[in-house]
Amino acid sequence: MAETVKVAEVRPDAVVFADGTTRPSALTIWSAGFAAPEVAAASGLRTGDLGRLLTDETLTSIDDHRIVAAGDSAAPSGLPLRMSCQVAGPLGAQAADTVLSRIAGTEPPVLDVGLAGSCVSLGRHAAVRQFARKDDTAQNFHVGGRLGAAYKELTCKLGVLKIRREARKPGSLRWVKGGRRVTGPVTAAAPATPTRTASPGR
Repeated sequence: MAETVKVAEVRPDAVVFADGTTRPSALTIWSAGFAAPEVAAASGLRTGDLGRLLTDETLTSIDDHRIVAAGDSAAPSGLPLRMSCQVAGPLGAQAADTVLSRIAGTEPPVLDVGLAGSCVSLGRHAAVRQFARKDDTAQNFHVGGRLGAAYKELTCKLGVLKIRREARKPGSLRWVKGGRRVTGPVTAAAPATPTRTASPGR
C-alpha cells in the first residue's frame, strides 16, 4: 500500500504513479477528497490544515470580524465539521444568520449542527449508508446494496428540494441539531458595529 504518492494516470489494468512506477490493478476504486478554495489562505487570514478559514462558533473570522465563512470553507473553533452536503447547508444558513444579526446589531446564534451518518455511492445500483450519532461517530447499523443506493438517491433528491424551497422561502431550511460543541482555544473576534438596521429573516 502506498499512501503518500501521487497518481499520474489510471489505466484499465494499472495505476501509474507520478514517479513513473506502474502497478497492475484488476480493480481500481477512484475516490475524491475535499479541499477548500485557496482564497482564504491567499488573503493572509488564518486557516486550518485544509485551507478552511478559522472562525469562532458564529462562523466569524478570528482575524477580522467583518468576514464570515460559509459552508465547508469554515473551520469553527479550529474543530471543523466533516465536509459534506448535510453540513454545508446548515453552515451556509448559519453564515446568513450571522450576517443578518450583525446588521441588526444583535448577537448572532452559535453553531448547532449534528450529523446523521454518511452515504457512499458504488455506481448507480449500490451504495452504503452508514448511520451515526450526532457527533459523527458511527453506529453499529448500516444499509447497503440496492437499498443503500435507493437511500442515496433519496438523499440527493431531498438536497435539491431543500435548495428549491429555500429559494422560494428564505429561512425555511431545517437540520439536525447537535448541541453546543466542546470548543478549542480559538477566540472570537469583536462584533462589528452595525451600519443599518434590518430584521433577521431566520
